[in-house]
Amino acid sequence: MIENIKMDYFYQDDYDIEKIAELYCMTFLTADYSHEDKGNAVKNLRKHTGYEGFVGIKSRDEAGNVIGFAYGYTSLPNQFYREKIADQLLEDQIDSWLSDCFELVELAVHHSYKRLGVASKLHDALLANKNCKTAVLTTGVKNKPAVNLYRKKGWELIKNDAPVISEANLQVIMGKKLNEMNS
Repeated sequence: MIENIKMDYFYQDDYDIEKIAELYCMTFLTADYSHEDKGNAVKNLRKHTGYEGFVGIKSRDEAGNVIGFAYGYTSLPNQFYREKIADQLLEDQIDSWLSDCFELVELAVHHSYKRLGVASKLHDALLANKNCKTAVLTTGVKNKPAVNLYRKKGWELIKNDAPVISEANLQVIMGKKLNEMNS
């Protein structure tokens, strides 16, 4: 089954952008997301595709359905989320993790394709051949499958229980040295 999964890049005006937004909503919101939620997801995806160093990867099943995606971009000062992460770190952590960094922003897989290696393939494709020294990401402290995947892929914990956006939604901040992956 996994051998029939196709992977391809996606861009700002990709014909699958709405399908990617739907998968985002189903994964990170709820199955009964609103039309407004989907519109906001499309808007954010299109905004992020314009960021420096953007890379987006989508995966499809043999019928052509979007079953997963991952994307990220170069982490630069004055970007909203990068500043939120920096606010949680000590100065030496900012220097070592964020000075030449790729941000893994989102990774999602349709629930019927979980635990089949799709997330792992998306992760590896997204981080392949990056010119940055490090990568960072955040995920929910209770998202054990994601934390376990990233640990298996060599990510290390930078900070736990970080209120990156709010105290009600604590995150783990993880980092990976990319020269280990790309050398």
